[in-house]
Amino acid sequence: MTVIDTAKPTVLVLDDEKNIRGSIEIALESEGYHVLSAHDAASAMRTLNERVVDLLLLDIRLGDIDGLTFFRKLQSDGIDVPVIFISGHATLTEAAQAVKLGGFDFLEKPFTTEKLAVSVRRCLEYTQLQRRLSGSEALAQVPQIVGDSPAIRKLVAEALRVAQTSASVLILGESGTGKELVANSIHAHSSRRDAPFVKVNCSAIPENLIESELFGHERGAFTGAASAKRGLFEVANRGTLFLDEIADLALPAQAKILRVLQSGEIQKVGSERSLKVDVRVLSGTHKDLKKAVANGAFREDLYYRLNVVPLRVPSLRDRAEDIPLLIRVIAQRLCAKNNLKEKQIDEDVLWELKRYAWPGNVRELENVLERMLIMSGERITVMNLPDEIFATESDTSNANSALREFRDKTEREYILAVLRKHNGNVSQAAIELGVRRPYLHKRMGVLGIAKKDIYAERGARP
Repeated sequence: MTVIDTAKPTVLVLDDEKNIRGSIEIALESEGYHVLSAHDAASAMRTLNERVVDLLLLDIRLGDIDGLTFFRKLQSDGIDVPVIFISGHATLTEAAQAVKLGGFDFLEKPFTTEKLAVSVRRCLEYTQLQRRLSGSEALAQVPQIVGDSPAIRKLVAEALRVAQTSASVLILGESGTGKELVANSIHAHSSRRDAPFVKVNCSAIPENLIESELFGHERGAFTGAASAKRGLFEVANRGTLFLDEIADLALPAQAKILRVLQSGEIQKVGSERSLKVDVRVLSGTHKDLKKAVANGAFREDLYYRLNVVPLRVPSLRDRAEDIPLLIRVIAQRLCAKNNLKEKQIDEDVLWELKRYAWPGNVRELENVLERMLIMSGERITVMNLPDEIFATESDTSNANSALREFRDKTEREYILAVLRKHNGNVSQAAIELGVRRPYLHKRMGVLGIAKKDIYAERGARP
């Protein structure tokens, strides 16, 4: 079986002269590059669609299409690959146009091996520098893990420490806690920051397509495979692949991923060749993987491969002290997103949000906050809070509806009794009930308690 090492820089040579292609291939392979060749535009385009190519050596005078036209097509198709133009017959105008279009260099045939090697090396170094600059900009744009609680400080410290290594990391935590954000942060602070960060939700891909998505496929490999496709492992080459909801992978796909982690090689569906890839794998799940292993739903050997360094993202209810800071940061982003002016949030609102259990964690907090920002006036008051914020723990579960109805009826009668005792004074009633006045107002609204109900026994309002 042929094994292609994609860890080496890959150079594609498009030239219709066989001898030229052969001599370039020998020269560049001796310099440590992996070289692919194409004799026409169609085969070159197939390669560019199927493989990660670091540099294209493009002849200006081709038999079927000129190199300048082919380069324009690459740009229009969104294929971003550095190009060095080569030609033995190009005019000065064509050479100038080649560089003007974005070509890195122009080499006139015949050129020496040394000149070719220098041009290729400079092009790759320049491209790497550009990626580093882009990586620095991307790092600045990566959303930061917000919080100052002990749990978050511990998580950030552990993530930064493991980012400097190549170890596999298993990120654990409930849905909505920010596992993807942690994975992104690890990549952004690692030595792979200049390479791609690729994320995939394993639970969102049908079982019959997961192998094609992860490893790619050849044209005609199965019904509907009209063209070859690169898999996510190849796209993430030299970078990081985040496998979210890893527990939802079917056992056959788990076996294939284990093979990749062990050998560093992938095999496309329908191909007899193996590609050697250099990918750091991060994974995440909200499920108990140990329990899944015990039940036979997850491979034990894969579990230990993925769980070299476990990181647990705390739930929002376990770091309620971070909620005011989270609200401030998220609100600024949401206001910009929705073209809204920033709004003042009452202390009573923050108090209620801190005491809520947040089963949906930060994702739920963001949804609630966006709703309130859109639907409120100039400031957000406790009356803008959705009813679920005032629900008890049993309200957010699948508790029996009859039990819930009985509890609400009992609570309504008790609140009414206290209000009547204090002649309808909500402030005094709140003190006796041990709750805040805005909360009592909200509960009165939820339970349908109106002023007329308070004075109903007396027949008239005093």
